[in-house]
Amino acid sequence: MEIFDNEGNLKFILEEIKKTDTFYNLFKKEFTELIYTSIQEFYPDILSGGEINELLEAYAVAILNATESVIDKDRNYPFYRLEEELGTMNRLTLRLSNREENNGFREAVHQHAKELMVKYFIAIYDLSSTGFRLLEKNAKLYNWEFASNFESIIATR
Repeated sequence: MEIFDNEGNLKFILEEIKKTDTFYNLFKKEFTELIYTSIQEFYPDILSGGEINELLEAYAVAILNATESVIDKDRNYPFYRLEEELGTMNRLTLRLSNREENNGFREAVHQHAKELMVKYFIAIYDLSSTGFRLLEKNAKLYNWEFASNFESIIATR
C-alpha cells in the first residue's frame, strides 16, 4: 500500500510541475510578445532574435520571480520586514531614477509588464499596501535593468 501512495504522491507532484511549467511558458510567451510591441513602436528597425529574445526571456523570468517573491513575502513576512525591504528598494530605485531621463520607451515597457503581472497573478489584488508598493519597486528595478541592457545592445548595432 505504501508504494501505491508514494506513486500517487509522485504523480501529483509531476502534475503540479507540469501546471507550473505551462503557466510560466504562457506568461513568458505573452510577456515577450507584448514587450516586443513596445520595442517595435519605439525602435521599428529592431528585429526579434538572438540577444533581444534572450533579453526578453530574462526579463520575463525576472518579473515572474519578483512577483511570486513579493506575494510570498507579503503573506509570510512580519510587517517590519516588508517595510525594511520597501525602504531599501525605495533608496535603490531613487538612485536609478536620478540617472535616467523621462523615457517613453521605459515607461511603455513598465506599463506592459504591470498589465501582465495583474493578469497572471490574481493574488496581487490581495497584497497589502506595503506589498503592492514593494511589487511596484521590484518591477521598476527590473524595468531599469531590461531597458539599460536593451539600450546597450542597440547602441552596438
